[in-house]
Amino acid sequence: MCALIEPGGFVDRTMRMGRTGMFNIIEDRYAKWSLQEDGNFVKNMKKRGVDNPKLLPNYHYRDDGRQLWRAIEQYVRTAITGYYGQ
Repeated sequence: MCALIEPGGFVDRTMRMGRTGMFNIIEDRYAKWSLQEDGNFVKNMKKRGVDNPKLLPNYHYRDDGRQLWRAIEQYVRTAITGYYGQ
């Protein structure tokens, strides 16, 4: 097993919740995770209420993330269109 999450390993030694608590959080969050909202950067920013630059200026995660999202979206769209055609 990985030294990070083995019983008595790094997580047990450094996190108050320990490995059991960490796995409980992961399990709970995974059950609620949605590809349509959580897996979509733009929709996730809107869902969390941090998508408006006027209300939350200088939020670099959102601003830089949008640029990356658009670049990846354009690349994937070009690659798929190039392979499958329009």
